[in-house]
Amino acid sequence: MIEVKNVVKKYRKIIALDEATFTAKEGRVTALLGINGVGKSTALKAIMGLIPINSGEILIDGEPINYEVYNKIAMVPDVNTIFPHMTIEEAFNFMSIYYKNWDNEKANKMLEFFKLTKDKKINELSKGNKARVKLILGFGQKSKYLLLDEPFSGIDIFTREDFIGAMSGEFIEEGQGLIITTHEIGEIENLAEDVVLLEEGKVIKQFSAEECREYYGKSIMDMMREVYRNA
Repeated sequence: MIEVKNVVKKYRKIIALDEATFTAKEGRVTALLGINGVGKSTALKAIMGLIPINSGEILIDGEPINYEVYNKIAMVPDVNTIFPHMTIEEAFNFMSIYYKNWDNEKANKMLEFFKLTKDKKINELSKGNKARVKLILGFGQKSKYLLLDEPFSGIDIFTREDFIGAMSGEFIEEGQGLIITTHEIGEIENLAEDVVLLEEGKVIKQFSAEECREYYGKSIMDMMREVYRNA
């Protein structure tokens, strides 16, 4: 389980995370949602140990981020950080060297799903295809936890729908935990199992999307409207 406990992150006078507390369980998809600038990307970067926090604690299966824990967690960022001058095949080879759980078979399967070929140079790809490669590099790591920051940005709606459908059936590993931030809330309605709502760096609600649907007949968007109107 990923535990974020009373985390504060400040950028000078700006408080990006304000005593944020939430959990993300293994084997479940957690949607981290809110309007722009509420701290979603900051939270993912803090979990990955990419930025220092001012106070609080983040634990991965009871441990703080360390070298061994990094083998359990991976992130698909919302910016292009992949290897621009490599071909896709060269990027796969690089990943196989540096990530012990890298699954080349899975990466190739996803490559086929997205109708891409290994010989393409990454910097010559369209924005949408670069986003596809980022997803392949993230899922190919077969990490216990995978953080996805606006993963569908730049991907056309039809491919998004097909991929979201394939995620639960083919690409998410058994027992793998995902945290996903997205503005395409309607498209992840049937994928998300738990939801964390952020407002100005604070967690204002964490709830089970399954319970909302089953017991209250409400969608994630219905609950968001209700929570934010009363916040």
